[in-house]
Amino acid sequence: MRHKLRLAVTSTIQWVALMATIFSLTPAHSLVLTKTSIWEAHKGLRSPSQADEPKVLGWTLKSTASLNFSLMSSQDVVGQTDGTSQSYGLTIKSALNRRRNHDEWRNQFNLSESTTKTPAIPRFVKSSDELKLSSTYLYSLPQHPKIGPYARAEATAPLFYGEDVRSDLKTYRITEKDGSTSSRLESSLRLTDSFYPFTTKEAIGLFYKVIEEEYLQVETRIGAAALQIKSGHGYTIKGVNSSGEIEVNALRDVTQSGFEAALGIKGKINQHSGFEFSLESLTPLTNDKQGTDNRNSLRLTNIDGSAKLISKVSDWVSMSYDYKLKLQPQLVDRAQQIHMFVLNITYPLKPEAL
Repeated sequence: MRHKLRLAVTSTIQWVALMATIFSLTPAHSLVLTKTSIWEAHKGLRSPSQADEPKVLGWTLKSTASLNFSLMSSQDVVGQTDGTSQSYGLTIKSALNRRRNHDEWRNQFNLSESTTKTPAIPRFVKSSDELKLSSTYLYSLPQHPKIGPYARAEATAPLFYGEDVRSDLKTYRITEKDGSTSSRLESSLRLTDSFYPFTTKEAIGLFYKVIEEEYLQVETRIGAAALQIKSGHGYTIKGVNSSGEIEVNALRDVTQSGFEAALGIKGKINQHSGFEFSLESLTPLTNDKQGTDNRNSLRLTNIDGSAKLISKVSDWVSMSYDYKLKLQPQLVDRAQQIHMFVLNITYPLKPEAL
């Protein structure tokens, strides 16, 4: 697991370096990769020298919806398959928050969907699919407003079924939960149903707002948490064996409880660029792993991380890079990673107070 985590961290550093290089370019040197229509419900980035706005008490609603697509066609290009590549995506991010003098209630709705078709696989296959709902309540101690208890609940699931698609016929060697095996000769194999795996998590503990500045916010949390993953009749690709068969293992339900630690950072590099970073871990003290599984609690630690860089090229154009990392060793003993680089055409709207 340490090796996989090192690979994930190395990959993140490489992408951050790439984005830093891209953001240093002028608009005349920027390469247009996608076209996006986006409606934002938050204000643009401001420099640290600008005065802080007063905190809004009561309910506020913020929302961002984006549509993106890319199209590329090739013909008689050496080393490439003739045809057209298409990619379409939808991202929706909404927040309904309530703030009072000594407490805060955050509610978030995030949806990320994209599908791709290439000449090698001439039908649309989903490349990202996640629906996430979360609700967090924080109570600040009157004498120490940066510290207090919190309670949090979240649910995550894909909207559509998942599949493994190949360009030609392959032999799938399938291992069921009871250990029985079977083989199938197919060009695609359905792996998961809609809304599975379905993941829920609950946590309570203490938070500490380390920094609360206009240009930088840092928040940490520690507490107790419980995690449940319902796999349904799902499967995961393990790899290719020595015979060239694709090994497929049935997924198992996961129930864990233990210690949670979290870190969230949000800030502004300058008037036009900003960043976000979050990392959550759950080290299970109790779990329902199989009797043959001899991994300890540290090796079964779940990690959910994300990083985002955004830079405004002009008032209506911005570039963003999103990276997501998920480690769920008891469910799938591999690092799940997603990279997204998008050029956005923006239409800003002011946040609404309810």
